[in-house]
Amino acid sequence: MTPVQTEGGQALETRAFGSTDLQLRAMGLGGLLARYEGIEGHPPPEEKRRIYLRAAELGINLFDTGYGDEIHIPDELKGPDDERYFSLKAGAPDAGQLEEIVDEHLRNLRREAIDILRIHHHVYMENEDLRERIAELKQAGKVRALCLIRHHRAAQEAYARRGPEPDTDGDLVIYNYVCRWQETGIDMARQSGKGVLIMKALGGQWLNWAEQVRTDWEIADEEVVVRLAPLGEPIRRDLELVYPIVSGPWGELARPGEDVPLTSRAIEWVQRNVGVSSVLVAVASVEELEEATGVAEVSPVAGGS
Repeated sequence: MTPVQTEGGQALETRAFGSTDLQLRAMGLGGLLARYEGIEGHPPPEEKRRIYLRAAELGINLFDTGYGDEIHIPDELKGPDDERYFSLKAGAPDAGQLEEIVDEHLRNLRREAIDILRIHHHVYMENEDLRERIAELKQAGKVRALCLIRHHRAAQEAYARRGPEPDTDGDLVIYNYVCRWQETGIDMARQSGKGVLIMKALGGQWLNWAEQVRTDWEIADEEVVVRLAPLGEPIRRDLELVYPIVSGPWGELARPGEDVPLTSRAIEWVQRNVGVSSVLVAVASVEELEEATGVAEVSPVAGGS
């Protein structure tokens, strides 16, 4: 697998996922292939297939699953491969059903193990039966690494304060150009040999990228998020989470002559943190994928989104 060179002349860097033997590209493909979390629809199955194949061609080797799009993963990418990895978001599973969930995905992927199993931090910490079940699945070789999802506020605060849990392999955390308060946890993870996956590197899927970048967040309050979000009024219930992730000086990422910086600028900024193993980025088209990787700037067939 030879990755395509990106704008800076560098291929997607390979990084270890903590102390595991997983060697991940610095960007992975998020599992939700949709615009604004499906509010404005999902791309057709054939486009999803093209996204997966183009991602592999570009050298991406971490594919996130658990959102339903994995049924569109092309057969060419399934089966044993020491250089291709799949993560599974199980979220908050019942301990008694976890093995069935894992087995179903293994059958679809034609694999013997899930490379990275992702569980919500608070669920893992509160459920001893689940912790024991995960340990059994790892012992049986069905799960290679455990990653805790730090999405809820309490889980984020715990990570920033004391870093990763000792009996896990890594965490999925929120971190981007305008939301940096997880840096202490990321640094503790690096020092303790734990992997770090990143979500919301582009501020999430709540707002249009161009509108998010052009907004003057020094004066824009939470009501602006409600007005700009394709979700509309229902986003109000999540503003405590959303506002700090989207509000900030994104425009500083633009290069001279750019009105709106390419999404690759924001992703590259996150990747500069040496504690980051890989950045999970969801896209809704091949063009968005090529912009995110930076190949859009050197490929005549690629366009921005």
